[in-house]
Amino acid sequence: VGGTVAELLIGVVKDPAHGFVLTLAAGGTLTEILQDRCSLLLPASDAAIDAALDGLKIAKLLAGYRGKPAADRGAILRAVRSVQDYVLAEAEGLEEIEINPLLCTPEDAVAADALMRRKDMMR
Repeated sequence: VGGTVAELLIGVVKDPAHGFVLTLAAGGTLTEILQDRCSLLLPASDAAIDAALDGLKIAKLLAGYRGKPAADRGAILRAVRSVQDYVLAEAEGLEEIEINPLLCTPEDAVAADALMRRKDMMR
């Protein structure tokens, strides 16, 4: 995937006290170094997801920094909503799901790697 503007992490974990928690973060190999993340309880509205993305340190990259093109915000929102919709539809047995990185380009958002843990499949 060429022309990547930024890499995001979309993660959801099942928290015993709060239910499913969505994390949006700077993704890729710099996730742990940048420590740039925001968490929301599911279900999250588009407005809440947008605000969380705007609160990230990499928000300037997503918006187009120093004359570079902006990431396709609609594609990012569709990717986050797709993860959220899957989690809510398949909640029984789901423990964790993560896309890292979500490659954000001016035309699309592409999941390059994903992880899923289900309680009913863990032994």
